[in-house]
Amino acid sequence: MLCPLTADGYTYGLFDKLGCKGDRLYVIIIPHCLLQLFKSALRTAMTQANSITNEYQITVSSLVWQRVEQIAGEFNLSVYELLEQIGEGKLKVVAVPTNPAKLSYRDIANAFLWLAAQTNVAINVYKLQKLMYYAQAWYLGVYGKPLFDADFQAGIHGPVIPDLLEKYQCQFSWEPITENIEQPKLPQKVGQFIEEVAEAYFEYDDETLERMICSEKPWLEARGDLPRDESCHGIISQESMKKYYSGRFFSK
Repeated sequence: MLCPLTADGYTYGLFDKLGCKGDRLYVIIIPHCLLQLFKSALRTAMTQANSITNEYQITVSSLVWQRVEQIAGEFNLSVYELLEQIGEGKLKVVAVPTNPAKLSYRDIANAFLWLAAQTNVAINVYKLQKLMYYAQAWYLGVYGKPLFDADFQAGIHGPVIPDLLEKYQCQFSWEPITENIEQPKLPQKVGQFIEEVAEAYFEYDDETLERMICSEKPWLEARGDLPRDESCHGIISQESMKKYYSGRFFSK
């Protein structure tokens, strides 16, 4: 199971201690401005622990309130239930390391290709596209933000980053990519995340990965009613990816 990574820089998140397995935390990233809201809820609940009702009032902007509602929805709770569970300690506010560096899709592609060379795994351009997709999808699902700066088109054979496809298709066609890649300089924990994705998906060939991805909601939604064998340049939305893979992650 993919788990949240740690990296340089910190933001704040929530984890459900009931869903914690070892050091693998069920995390939702929240902006720093909401930290005081959650801390206020926690302090108020603690000071009123002996009262009959735990009522409190906190003034926030509409944008902040919308974000609180969104976070509550991730846990299938109302805002009241969210704050109540924070106050009761069922949900805790914790510092969650995040990766502040902006990575390009080439950084991640090179990481997969370098790792494949070290582990003697054959990767052609189509398998590389799908590994990239799963890395982006799971990162969005777990952290609510993209791992790298590219969108995927919902191609016939699965998600496609056109520039990446063109780069290697012209040179290697369907054959394994044998380009000599130096180990990319990624934040340590991002490298660990890539290794987790590789561990989960390296064993599958590109056709198996295609069947997996093309049966999943984000790819299907992006294609709409198009026939399976018809070309498509529609973008697989990051919001769709985040919703689908966060649902799979938090249901484990």
